[in-house]
Amino acid sequence: MATRDQVAENTGMYLLPRPSYETVVTDDYTYIAGPNNAWVLDIREPNVEWARAESQRRGIPLVEWWVGWSVRPSLADDLLSIGLVPDDEPVLTGMTSATAPPVAPHVEVRSLETPEEYLEAIAVDWEVWQIPDAERAKRRATEVDRFDEDHAAGTAHHWAAYDDGRPVGFGRGIDMEDGVALMGGAVLPEARGRGVYRALVRARWDHAVARGTPLLVVQAGPMSAPVLDGLGFQRHGEIRLFADRL
Repeated sequence: MATRDQVAENTGMYLLPRPSYETVVTDDYTYIAGPNNAWVLDIREPNVEWARAESQRRGIPLVEWWVGWSVRPSLADDLLSIGLVPDDEPVLTGMTSATAPPVAPHVEVRSLETPEEYLEAIAVDWEVWQIPDAERAKRRATEVDRFDEDHAAGTAHHWAAYDDGRPVGFGRGIDMEDGVALMGGAVLPEARGRGVYRALVRARWDHAVARGTPLLVVQAGPMSAPVLDGLGFQRHGEIRLFADRL
């Protein structure tokens, strides 16, 4: 069984299988191919050439290298010297919690059970992350199939927070063998500071408890990490992200 420290550092390696993602374990790292990008985790050697060739074969335009706290200290410099650049979100914090976060009973949160609900709610995520309109149109054409596949597999789960019937927050949880990973979460700027993010975290905790795996894992950005501190999460270390745009 992996430790909480290991799961927090290389979360993607411990997610249960999903139809749209494929994992390849090499001698140098673990490579995970998704629909929009690829992740390189648990890095021992920076074999950029293999990851580039494999991503180009799959039509993937972006490879993200996740450099955790347990790798050799010179690895980040090696990637920079090869030509990679810090990602748009260059540093994440690996965090876990095995205690119940506080509730936000005044916030309405619902599990998303239909493609229509999902498309309406995922637009919150796209708005927060300022996804260009052309990319949104491209994703909209494929997200329904992805949602249907994930929903049928029972591994990925989605929630939305609502204000007067309108989604203002979005959260995704991916099941692991011993916990649930918080993989994606966003709150519209006008809805922040009212407990929406806390309510979405609590919904995923309740899901984790219901499946008998009371552990949440997240690799948090600089905005969400302080909030998660206040919800009882433990910090394990920092992960530096480097982008290879093909």
